Amino acid sequence: MARQRRAPALKALRPHEAKEILDALLKAHPDLIPEAERLAAGILDDTTWESVREDVTYALLSLPLEALNERAGYHPGRGYTHECDAAGEIVEETLAPFLDDVARRLKLGMTASAHQVAVGVLAGLHTCGDVHDRDGLLGYAGDMDTYAHSVFTLLDKHRQPLPDDLLDTACPGWSSR
Repeated sequence: MARQRRAPALKALRPHEAKEILDALLKAHPDLIPEAERLAAGILDDTTWESVREDVTYALLSLPLEALNERAGYHPGRGYTHECDAAGEIVEETLAPFLDDVARRLKLGMTASAHQVAVGVLAGLHTCGDVHDRDGLLGYAGDMDTYAHSVFTLLDKHRQPLPDDLLDTACPGWSSR
């Protein structure tokens, strides 16, 4: 009987499994740590604001109007939540992972990369602000430029304001001031 050939397992790993493999390799071969650090930094530095803009725009435009049903209205113990407030909470929750990514990169000292992500978030908001079909959830969320404040606040907290030319390129007409 012929032995069945297996497919390569590495390509089938889930992210948490791949992390376990990487941790085990680096523990067994600490001489690989500088190379792993270089590769990790390269991946983080390879982000463009355009790709982040696409991700943010997709995430915001994909928010289902039905999500308001769970948040808006009267809820015992919480009181009444207006649909505009509920939509704003949903937009903020959608933006949170992107803002966390900006903060992570700033803490790593990767200011240029953090600026790319931050400007991508702003550009995504800017793009969604130009959407004329406001029948969906974003129609209840108000002006998208109001959500830009959290990006500027985060950058100010880390004393890393955006370069004006980058902001002007990504979001014509918007200002960091």
